[in-house]
Amino acid sequence: MEPALREIAKKMGRRLTAQTEFGPHSKGEAAHFANAAARVLRALTSHQLKRCGEDLIELIELIEQEVPVDALRKVANRERPTLTEMRAVARQLALKRPETTDLDRIFGWVGELFGIDDTEITILTIFARWGKLECWRDLVRRAPFSCSNLTPTVVARLSGLASNLVEQKLMPGAPLFSCRLLHDDRDGEYSLSPLLKRLIRVNAEAQEEMLRWLMPDPEQGTLLWDDFEHIDPLRGVALKVLATKEPVSILLFGEPGTGKTEFARTLAAEAGSGAIFAGLADDFGNEPERSERLDHLMVLRAMCRHHRNRVIVVDEADDVLMLSERKGSSKQWINRLVENPQVTTIWIVNQRSRLDPAILRRMTLAIGFDRPRFSVRERVVKRSAEAASVTLSPAELRDIASLKAPPAVVASGLKAAQLASGGADVAKTAIHSVMRILGQSYAPDSPGSSVYDPQLSRADTDLARLSEQLANSPDREWSLLLSGPSGTGKSAFARHLAEVMGIEVEERRCSDLMSPYVGETEQNIAEAFARAAERGAMLLIDEADSFLYRREAGQRSWEVSQVNEMLVQLEHLRTPFVATTNLADKLDAATQRRFTMRATFRSMTTDQARKLFQAPFGQVWPAEWPVHEGQTPGDFAVVAHRARLLSEREPAVLLRWLREEIEARGDHGRGVMGFHVPRASGPMQRLKPCEQEAA
Repeated sequence: MEPALREIAKKMGRRLTAQTEFGPHSKGEAAHFANAAARVLRALTSHQLKRCGEDLIELIELIEQEVPVDALRKVANRERPTLTEMRAVARQLALKRPETTDLDRIFGWVGELFGIDDTEITILTIFARWGKLECWRDLVRRAPFSCSNLTPTVVARLSGLASNLVEQKLMPGAPLFSCRLLHDDRDGEYSLSPLLKRLIRVNAEAQEEMLRWLMPDPEQGTLLWDDFEHIDPLRGVALKVLATKEPVSILLFGEPGTGKTEFARTLAAEAGSGAIFAGLADDFGNEPERSERLDHLMVLRAMCRHHRNRVIVVDEADDVLMLSERKGSSKQWINRLVENPQVTTIWIVNQRSRLDPAILRRMTLAIGFDRPRFSVRERVVKRSAEAASVTLSPAELRDIASLKAPPAVVASGLKAAQLASGGADVAKTAIHSVMRILGQSYAPDSPGSSVYDPQLSRADTDLARLSEQLANSPDREWSLLLSGPSGTGKSAFARHLAEVMGIEVEERRCSDLMSPYVGETEQNIAEAFARAAERGAMLLIDEADSFLYRREAGQRSWEVSQVNEMLVQLEHLRTPFVATTNLADKLDAATQRRFTMRATFRSMTTDQARKLFQAPFGQVWPAEWPVHEGQTPGDFAVVAHRARLLSEREPAVLLRWLREEIEARGDHGRGVMGFHVPRASGPMQRLKPCEQEAA
């Protein structure tokens, strides 16, 4: 292609681009561009005009149809316009008075919303036009500026504002930055916030439309206020705080799916407010970046200052509040964001341990979320099943409610059952699949008194009477140590005791609390006690040997530290605590003394073994077969399960399996048959809560 034809093709392409940019949605933008170009031309020296004036005139020719100027027509086809002709073009372009455009209206609304002045609005519109329209960027590139981006000098030249005034408005901490309308790129250049870029593309026809886009209607929760009774008394405190309409920061923390987001919605509604969530999806419907979420948060704060019946919710706020570790972030700015919220803000995180203590100290309230108590779970499961049109029997309802899964996972499982036209089995399968990929246990809560009979457990204390006495006592600040061989029913009795008392069990194993990091195990122990106290539940630490060992036997300082933490918690109990152990002779004496009560479990008596044999197998113990020494209720549970799997009912086989369980445990007949009176001396001296009945 000939050079002349190539040049004509380029001009036609640029003109087509200009027509696209200044289309129906950009009516009047050509006049704004003409004004900016005129300011640039008029500010150039004769030398600068000779060097780049021709390029600028060529660019201005693209808007000749939208902004007709006589001087521009005269030089339209001239190869080299004179300086006089170019200055004439600049003078005539400067006389064009632009109409109000969509951008002008949008940024006028933004100015009203944030309380910024006309100068700041003008600066914002320059950034908006430079970012949206290619001809503005081309103008900056062709002009003799020191760079092709918007610096204070360039903004002043394009807008006609004084340079010192623009520099003042673009100083760090100025309203345009504190409101996050502009971003400081930290190299002398600036950019419009991503949120405002998207706002420009919305093309709102009215201010109300823009406000609805920025602040959608409050989302309604799916749970009821009573569904969160397990977090009392903090639930009531939070409601009273929100009712004052004073701006505060509230932290909700806990594992995913435990109801934090639903509580935020329900709390706001109960307080007569609406929950507005900060952070919109990006242009592709994906999760917004951190900067976009913060931009939206600042916009919502500005808007909600005039709407005190709104509560801002920052969901999944872990990354937002952990920014002190990131490049370009300001710990001081984040601290102020939490300390001076301007509008009540609820921050929702999953791992509060990763937050800076300086941030945690600035929260007005911090509410931890765990799995609700059974009565609440049962109510939520029933409502979720009704919403999903899944029919559950009372037994199936209790079965699903007993699963160790967060409410959100249970609701999703019931939804899966609806889609698959299934029932409880499909729901449980779906729940199990999600819990498995989460790496969490989905086993149901252990049964209580419905399958446990204290008369079938043998201990040095009357278990039935102990249960009755503790259930009737108003004092709930006690501890109980249950020791004895495995399978003798220690954990089952603890769960039975909690059911008799009408409270739930917060069950933990040593493996749940142990951590490879220094000090974290002690923290987990303290949190387990605190969580049980907050829920009014019994804390059961199964196989607590690691936390009760003799300190002189500890080979490392952290082993001693763990026992010390257990001692501290035993001295400041606020809820019933039960610990089980198989190694009573290796426990720390000081720890044992701090238990309010202690009971030792032993293998079953002959009568107990014969009675328990009849329950699962439906037949009496053969008279010609003696009862094995060392038999425990756990042996019967294992054999009964095996018998169901293999459809085995032959007494000789069942008795052989029971004997093999004793041998596998290593007891080999060492268990004591019949009632055994413990010695009243030594490290396991007991403070019996009730008189032992004669055997």
